[in-house]
Amino acid sequence: MGYVNEKLSSPHAMLELVHKGVPGTGAVNIFGFSRALGTSFETVWNDGGTYTFPASAVTMDCVSSSVSDTMNILVNGLDADYKSVAAIVTLNGTTPVTTTQTFLRINSAVILSGSNVGNITISNGGTTYGYIEATLGTTQACVYTVPAGFALYLFRIDVTSGTVNQNKYITMRNVICTSTGRKLRVGEATLQNNQVSFDRQVPFRIAEKTDFQFEMKSSSSTNEVSIFVEAILVEN
Repeated sequence: MGYVNEKLSSPHAMLELVHKGVPGTGAVNIFGFSRALGTSFETVWNDGGTYTFPASAVTMDCVSSSVSDTMNILVNGLDADYKSVAAIVTLNGTTPVTTTQTFLRINSAVILSGSNVGNITISNGGTTYGYIEATLGTTQACVYTVPAGFALYLFRIDVTSGTVNQNKYITMRNVICTSTGRKLRVGEATLQNNQVSFDRQVPFRIAEKTDFQFEMKSSSSTNEVSIFVEAILVEN
């Protein structure tokens, strides 16, 4: 018998958390991908470069590079008090549509129908805070901010690299910044190619109102990299 769902023949805590069987908890899956990682540390996301967080809660302009994109998109993030908020925006092709909801942080965005022909940008004042690459349908950014009243527990981190050069490697690190401005760069590690998995027996805890992102750099030239993070959000 399961912990919550009696129809489950064997208990599996993670499965039941994903099934929303335990109040105050939820699964968080974060994906990041960089097509041309350079030799300086940058955020693992498919818009490239170092991600910048908004300085205050602002409205967002949502626009595609293709006139064909007129679907709804769901933007998930946090408001000025670090509380979870969301907005559904109907795209108008290459004409920007501004949200009525203000966002202090953007944690993810996803299209709600079809397939996006163009690149969808979610921005304010020329700075991109969310990016959905053409045909992908969702953001691929290893960037997340923990909502107020919750803690995030990292359980597994999988990293892949496309390099096949034996003298070339990738350096990665986790960057954590609290709401008071304290910044830590932790967990620095290197990998060469294929996949490296960090399967934590004791999960890494990230406190409420904390920004975190994974940064990487290549030892030479450019490189493709990806990262997958599995975590559980738990109410304090």
